[in-house]
Amino acid sequence: MSTTCCSTTAEEPAPALPVVETTSSGCCSTPEPAGKAAEEEASSCCGTGTEKPEPVEASGCCDAPAAEPEPVASGCCGPAEPEPVAASGCCGPQEEQAEPAEVRTGLSLDDAIAALGGGVPQATDPTPYAQVDWLRATEESLQGAKAWHTVADRGEGDIAFLPGYVFDVDPIVDADPRTLLGWQPKDGTSACCSATTSCCESATDAVEALGADAFFPSLLLGSPLGYRSEAAASVEDPLLVADLVDRIVPAAVEAGIRSITAPWLHDSAYSDVLALALQAYGGDIAFHGENNLLDLQHDSYDAYLASLPSRKRRRVKEDRERADDSGTRIERKDREELRPLIGRITELVTRNRQKYEGGEDEAHIGALLTALVEGGADIRAYLVHKDDAVVAASVMVRRGKRLFVKWAGFDYEALGERSGVYFEIALDRPLRDAFAEGITAIEAGPGADEAKRLRGFRPGQIRSVVLVTDSTLRPKVAELHAAYGQARRETLGAAEEAAPTTAIGRLKAKLLGSTAYEPIKPLQPEGGCCG
Repeated sequence: MSTTCCSTTAEEPAPALPVVETTSSGCCSTPEPAGKAAEEEASSCCGTGTEKPEPVEASGCCDAPAAEPEPVASGCCGPAEPEPVAASGCCGPQEEQAEPAEVRTGLSLDDAIAALGGGVPQATDPTPYAQVDWLRATEESLQGAKAWHTVADRGEGDIAFLPGYVFDVDPIVDADPRTLLGWQPKDGTSACCSATTSCCESATDAVEALGADAFFPSLLLGSPLGYRSEAAASVEDPLLVADLVDRIVPAAVEAGIRSITAPWLHDSAYSDVLALALQAYGGDIAFHGENNLLDLQHDSYDAYLASLPSRKRRRVKEDRERADDSGTRIERKDREELRPLIGRITELVTRNRQKYEGGEDEAHIGALLTALVEGGADIRAYLVHKDDAVVAASVMVRRGKRLFVKWAGFDYEALGERSGVYFEIALDRPLRDAFAEGITAIEAGPGADEAKRLRGFRPGQIRSVVLVTDSTLRPKVAELHAAYGQARRETLGAAEEAAPTTAIGRLKAKLLGSTAYEPIKPLQPEGGCCG
């Protein structure tokens, strides 16, 4: 690429320009005598005037003027520093393009952490679900999960980490790539917060016809029990994620992996790059769900509550009054205080997961709770006591100034279905404490959307990516994936994305297959929500 500083450029790019030592002066002219300079008006940065110098060989950036007495350390467009400048352009230093990172993939957790220098990089503010203790508990409790972690190292401390797990046939439903296409297992188990409809039986038949060998072994990128596909890095440079994918996909294909998924991509620059990098290898992107987020922009809980419309304030007050009248007592426990309560909390959360057909079971929840407590995470639980029993609990983890609501569990026989306790321990009490502690954002996850939006939470989009290594199957997989994504959007009542107004926004939307802009290819088939 030629960078013009003066009226004429050379045909080849200029090399880095150190101190000039010859009569060829580089881009700009050497100083003229004062009298002559006063008489002639410079027409460009090379100082050409009415009297043109004798032509000499071009220096690589601009035509060099006639030889003058040797200048003192003359640079491109003025006196240069004594030291050479790396990657200097015509009119100043240019940023040197970063070399691709050295990437290692298919690593165990111990090998990945060793390659990272002892811990997960934190500059990009990763969630609790990408931390060492959580990932170790995942591997120990999730049967069939084989670690496949990836580390990129660009040098000078620029590192990135992307967790991953390989599964053989029939993992838990949340980790099964086929569920992203509308498939459901024969036992009727549903993926977490799924949005199934009766028409999806046809999708199950279509996926079954492709055969299990089309998908397994499968590599899931992210944290399967954290429901998060995210990378962490020591610098805010999303291109490090592209370096990760450039190594992951060829290595996975070589290892015989048949599909790669990133099922839970939340809104972030890193997630966008991960999606687009997988798409470049033939992956398909679709809507998957919505997360509930609340930015705490007020000075206090009372100020926040006052900002809500009167109808919403009245609803919040009614929920609180029901909780007060439920004959229960609520308390909060933190960190080590939770250790003797892990068994009961696990039991309550497991009941809730079974009620709503979630994929996590008691072994997963107990292992993760134990890992959080033993690892020193900032974990808290709000417990509901009735008589002498703990009849409800909600669990959340703080990371920096963000609070993540992870689990809730209830004994509905003891509480009834309309006690109001859920709202108090999962939303209102945590909100009051968050304001008091200076927390700036709460991530409440999917589900109970109406109650959360009532309190000012906003939806954040979650996308999924499916990449099958058999290129002949990709059109069918894309068709099923897009149709199921649209079915989820309609069932969840998720709004269509607003049309972008800028050129970069339109380009990004097109690349990501946004429904607010024409997708890259016509993925939505006719004939029903699931194809």
